[in-house]
Amino acid sequence: MKVLLVYAHPEPRSLNGTLKDFAVQHLQKAGHEVQVSDLYAMRWKAGFDADDSSALPVGDTWRATRDSHYAFAHGTQRADIVGEQEKLLGLIR
Repeated sequence: MKVLLVYAHPEPRSLNGTLKDFAVQHLQKAGHEVQVSDLYAMRWKAGFDADDSSALPVGDTWRATRDSHYAFAHGTQRADIVGEQEKLLGLIR
């Protein structure tokens, strides 16, 4: 099985970090393919705003749902967002 573990904690030596490492080790020992997205290490931007796209339609104010859909449909999302979406798609390929 392919597993994507999303980890978000600023201190890798924390209990959360230890649990992440434990999960990865045991999943791998069981024969699973494990990939980790460490959001803090990636400096992932948690906020959702107009900066998530390199090109939005010209017009009125920013609208999260409409403009996010536009960015996805036109391939103008930020590269880090596309990268994480690719990891998810890789789980079903």
